[in-house]
Amino acid sequence: MENQVNQKAELKIVRQFKAPKSLVYHAFASREAFAEWWGPAGSTLTVLSFDFREGGRTHYKLDSNGLLMWALFRYQKIQQPDFIEFLSAFTDPEGNITSSPFPIDFPLEVHNRITLSESNNITTLTLYAEPVNATPEQEKTFVDLNASMNQGYEGTWGQLDTYLAKVQR
Repeated sequence: MENQVNQKAELKIVRQFKAPKSLVYHAFASREAFAEWWGPAGSTLTVLSFDFREGGRTHYKLDSNGLLMWALFRYQKIQQPDFIEFLSAFTDPEGNITSSPFPIDFPLEVHNRITLSESNNITTLTLYAEPVNATPEQEKTFVDLNASMNQGYEGTWGQLDTYLAKVQR
């Protein structure tokens, strides 16, 4: 009999920033700041609505070399400046949740928890993400895309680095 280990469908990314925790938190909490750095490197972000509070929503459009996609954050729990929990999803232009704009069976919603801790003016950001109400196929797709999502987030975190350096001058 074979032992089978079920790999949990999750993504964990840890990244450090040379900035105080309050400033990193503010980069998520401010519409103007968020608009400057969120999204894959090389994409253009348009914030359509921004309501950063528990129960609030942020709806945005990304233009990535002509590929247009819309997405939504629905904030669940926020504890300034320690953590932010939200559901993320792809949407249509009006903000209705839709399937992925890519030809893959990606989960409709992903639960995200971002935690921030600080030591010696270095903030450690830890992102945990996992599918919500996903089919086994969607969970497998999520796991299979971990490397690609890590790469995409690395570009996003690079833009956050640039933003944080700019506002600390």
